[in-house]
Amino acid sequence: MKKVVIALSLAAALGAAPSAFAQAWYFGAGAGSGNLDATGQDLTNIPNAQLKDNATTYTARLGYRFSRYGAFELGYYDLGKYEFSGGSGAQLVTGSAKAKSYGISVVGIAPIGQNFELYSRLGYEESEIKVNANLGSVATANASTRDSGATYAVGARWMFNPNFGIFAEWMRNDKIEVDSYLAGVDFRF
Repeated sequence: MKKVVIALSLAAALGAAPSAFAQAWYFGAGAGSGNLDATGQDLTNIPNAQLKDNATTYTARLGYRFSRYGAFELGYYDLGKYEFSGGSGAQLVTGSAKAKSYGISVVGIAPIGQNFELYSRLGYEESEIKVNANLGSVATANASTRDSGATYAVGARWMFNPNFGIFAEWMRNDKIEVDSYLAGVDFRF
């Protein structure tokens, strides 16, 4: 509940900003590659379990740039689906782990010239991993874990004009240990 109150308070404060800052709002979307920093045995407790630790990731975020050097962001991250298998003899277990996250961040911005900038992000995120495992056609098990912690990123943005640009970034969610390498577009409005 506390997280909802903080997010609503921030949204209300940003919504009350003077109209002179209308160009300060932006929306970003991107895709890339994620790497889960875990092993198959970490996910399944099965010795010798193999994990495909790379997956496609996606992001969508809404930001408010309160100055040339700073912004607030609300973000959603689909951190990928990671498949695993393992076991011995006839006891083969297969399955997948799907990770997602959402959070709020403060962004520090370092403009380099007119159109290029470097940025870093530090924030609070709520993450979830859903695991689905199958023991052949005999049994299926599902589990879900939610956790909260820090999220941080570094990136670069190139603006083609005042309203449209592209970005590339590395992002890390600490609790679920996913590194994401993302590229995408930003629209300022």
